[in-house]
Amino acid sequence: MKRALLVVVALAAGWLGLVVHPQPLFAYTARQDNVVLHARRPFPAATRPLLDDVLRRVSASPLYDRDRPHHVFLCDTPALYDALVLWAYKSGGVAQALLNGNVFIRPFDIQRGTVFGRSGEVKNGRPLAYFIAHEITHAMTADRIGRWRYHRLAAFQKEGYADHVAFARPMDLQAERAALIQETREMNPSQSGLYRRYELLVTYLMERRGMSVDELLSRPLDPHVIEDQVRAAL
Repeated sequence: MKRALLVVVALAAGWLGLVVHPQPLFAYTARQDNVVLHARRPFPAATRPLLDDVLRRVSASPLYDRDRPHHVFLCDTPALYDALVLWAYKSGGVAQALLNGNVFIRPFDIQRGTVFGRSGEVKNGRPLAYFIAHEITHAMTADRIGRWRYHRLAAFQKEGYADHVAFARPMDLQAERAALIQETREMNPSQSGLYRRYELLVTYLMERRGMSVDELLSRPLDPHVIEDQVRAAL
C-alpha cells in the first residue's frame, strides 16, 4: 500500500511539473514581445501575423504588462491537450489557462487560424488569435487583482472581460440587448458555448456606466442586477 501511494504521489508530481513547465514536450518556439508560442512541429509562415494579432488584442487592455511573459502551448493532438488539462477534461473547451500565464490550446491550424473542438469541428468560427487572447486575459486579470480575488469574481466578470479583450471590436449594445430580452440561444452560455451575455454586461458597465477595468474587477458583482439595468436603460 505504501509503495502504491508513493507511485501515485510520484506520478502526480511528475504531471504537475509538466503542467507548470511543459517546455520539454514542445520542441519549437516562436515569440513576439511577451507572447511565446510552443509547438511540437515547425511553425509556418503565418505564425508572425498570428502573434501580431494576439498582441493587438491583449495590448489594448490596461492590464497588459509587456514584461510579463505568457507561454502558449499548442497541442497538436486531443490526447496531449487532455493530458495537460486533466482538471477540465470533461469541459468540452478548446483552451485553458493556468494563472501562472501558461495557456493550452486544442488541435489547431495556424494557416487557417482555427481551433478544433473535441469532435474535430472548427470551434464556433472564432479564430485562434481570439482563443489565445481570451486565455491570456484571464492570466492578466489574476495578475492584477490576485488569485483569491480573481476566483471570487462572478463568471460574467471573468469571461465577459476576457471576451471584451479577445474580440477587440465594438459591440452593438442595442442588438445584443434585444437578443438578451429574447433569450436567444447565443445568449445562453451553457447551450451555445459563447460568452455574449457576459460580454454584453461588461461592455454596458464600461461604456454606459463609465466603469474602469479596475472598478469592474474590484469586487464580485450580481449579474441579475446588471441584466435588469441593461433591459431598462438601453
